[in-house]
Order: sequence, then structure tokens, then C-alpha cells
Amino acid sequence: MDELLLSLLLSLGLTEIIECAFALVTGRRGKALLLCALANLITNPPVVLLHSFLQGGWPLVAALELGAVAVEGLLYRYSGLYERPFRFSLIANALSFSLGLIVNQLI
Repeated sequence: MDELLLSLLLSLGLTEIIECAFALVTGRRGKALLLCALANLITNPPVVLLHSFLQGGWPLVAALELGAVAVEGLLYRYSGLYERPFRFSLIANALSFSLGLIVNQLI
């Protein structure tokens, strides 16, 4: 399998598991949980692709991750399903990013 496709699938899969687990732990169910999964489906692939193609180091990574936090936060906010949507988005993304770094070191 192509290395970029494998990276995309692994990143999306881990992100979905981690962020949806965080959503469950924080009491999100039903539509709120589905929205979490869809928000990651929207934001994760572009972030991974842009990072792969641009290779800009930590400033680029920070900008891409903050962009994902903003987009997801807006989706959560306008859905009306989340209290403190940007805080949720920031914590969920920080968790998945941090655990992703650990997984990358292990493989």
C-alpha cells in the first residue's frame, strides 16, 4: 500500500479512536458523538496531506493543528450539541496529537 495512503488511514483511524473515546468519556452520545467522528473526517485528511506536502516543521504543524481546532470548534459550536466547543476541540486534538507523537516514536 502507498506510504501516504497508509499514513492517512493510520492517522485518521487513531484520531477517530482517541477523539471519539474522549467524547464518550465526557458524556457525548448520539448526534454529538457522530459529529465528533464527522468533524475528524473533515479535518484530519487535509491536515495530514498538507503536512506531508509542505514539510514546514513545527510552525506549520502548529498552524495546521490550530486550524483543525478552529474548524472543529466551529462545527461543535454551531451544532448546539457541545458546551464549550472550542475547549472540547482543543483538548481532543491535543490528546490525539500527543498520542500520535508517541505512536510515531514506537513504529
